[in-house]
Amino acid sequence: MTDENIPPTVINESADKRIRETVQPLRARLAVQKTRQPLSLQQQQQLQPEPRSLQHNQQQIESRPQEEQTQEEQLTQQSEPQPQEEPQLTEQERLEEEQRRRIERRREREERLREQLERDEREGSERYEKLSKIGEGTYGVVFKARNKETKQLVALKKIRLNLMEGVPTTTIREIAILKELKHKNVISLLDMEQKDTLIFLAFEFAEVDLRRYMDKLGRPGLTIGHIKSFMHQLLNGLHYCHSNRILHRDLKPQNLLIDKTGRLIIADLGLSRVFGVPMRTYTHEVVTLWYRAPEILLGSPQYSTAVDMWSVGCIFAEMLTMQPLLPGDSQIDQLLRTFRLLGTPTEEVWPGISALPDYNSNFPPFKQKDLKDRLSKYRGHIQVDDSAVHLLKSLLTYNPVSRISAIRAEEHPFFYEDISLLEV
Repeated sequence: MTDENIPPTVINESADKRIRETVQPLRARLAVQKTRQPLSLQQQQQLQPEPRSLQHNQQQIESRPQEEQTQEEQLTQQSEPQPQEEPQLTEQERLEEEQRRRIERRREREERLREQLERDEREGSERYEKLSKIGEGTYGVVFKARNKETKQLVALKKIRLNLMEGVPTTTIREIAILKELKHKNVISLLDMEQKDTLIFLAFEFAEVDLRRYMDKLGRPGLTIGHIKSFMHQLLNGLHYCHSNRILHRDLKPQNLLIDKTGRLIIADLGLSRVFGVPMRTYTHEVVTLWYRAPEILLGSPQYSTAVDMWSVGCIFAEMLTMQPLLPGDSQIDQLLRTFRLLGTPTEEVWPGISALPDYNSNFPPFKQKDLKDRLSKYRGHIQVDDSAVHLLKSLLTYNPVSRISAIRAEEHPFFYEDISLLEV
């Protein structure tokens, strides 16, 4: 049945019932209020709350929520999982951790550089074609090579860069020195090529070094003409180096090249260095043992061009006898061999020797031998004249201050008694 079909009487009865239910409580409340006595003005004022300052009310409003908020935060923090704090490292642990990380980074760099080195080794030089291996030393490998464009033969020195330190100090020094030196008896640096892990130095090519040259000759060995020519060229090139304040510091037959025209070339300046005045302190771990000057063997921290002149004396004697003059197998053995040949030095012979770090007053007191007898023993078929012996003694003088210089040695009578012998 719809609303339209409900009789009007029913609708009116329902409406009246709802009205009565609503109005009846209101009438009852009004009746109660009418029975009450009205309040006087004084009573109304007493019932009103005492006025408080706005600031006080504001503080109450603010403080209460803040306390409630603080409690809520505490409950929240207690219920939520807290992040774990990293343990505090001691100073020692922190240093160890830093060291571990440095080592790890270094290993990673070394691995990358090794991979690059392998690639560079496979690819080789871009400008030079390697033909054959000539030799190998501490600081690199030397090849006979050809310029791909000009077809010029060169001695190509391949140097590996230090994985962590880069270009070796000896290589930097050699390049810097060779840029300054231009002389027919000093090796010429023709070209340089650098890759990520390799450096190629191209030098003028010479067929053989003095050591191999003498080995190929065999007995009877070098003629006096050869010896005078090679010695004069060596002194000429060395005088040029010394006049430009360069110490070679590693003169030996293997570092003296001979080209097809008989020209001698001073090579391998990797241990060379510039010297100054006053004398500086240098390392004494230089010069191959057999050609090492006594002041270096005795630990002198300061030395001069005289160390090169001692080496020249040993090379001169080797050319005369075809045998190394002082082939020691240790530093002390080298000293004792020197003392047996030239006598044990004293303060009279070498002022200041007793102050050298490695000098020992208990060295055996050997007497000097006759150098001419020693030379003739090996070269009986060649007349070793007094001028050759005198030059050798001047080169093998104990006191560095008294040792002959390159320019004075060039002018020695040994070279001019028979000028024709200077031609090879």
